Amino acid sequence: MDVTLRLETIVHDIERTREPILIVAHQGIHRLLYAYFMGLPRDQAPYVSIPLNTVIELRPHAYGCEQKRHVLLSKEEMLKDGQDEPITSMPMKELADSANNRVEKKKHAYSFDIMNPPSF
Repeated sequence: MDVTLRLETIVHDIERTREPILIVAHQGIHRLLYAYFMGLPRDQAPYVSIPLNTVIELRPHAYGCEQKRHVLLSKEEMLKDGQDEPITSMPMKELADSANNRVEKKKHAYSFDIMNPPSF
């Protein structure tokens, strides 16, 4: 949520700009911007596929954006070059759901005030 608020001013600047823009950022930032401009719901933003070594071109039009993906370096080319396989930071929905379930279970494991926990 905090990142979304910090991106708000940047998004307004991007929407006003009529020239091409190249955004270099972490995958999480790209996911939020992509979801916003493609009209995706906020809860789907963490699961948008933003592959490494790929430029995603978004062309806005009256009712959304048209996208075109340009692969700069394929996985095979990268591995031939001696580089390790990239590790993406894309969260898996199933893992996120199971982590949330564990947190929910842990919330109810103790019955004390979180602001005044007992000493163990």
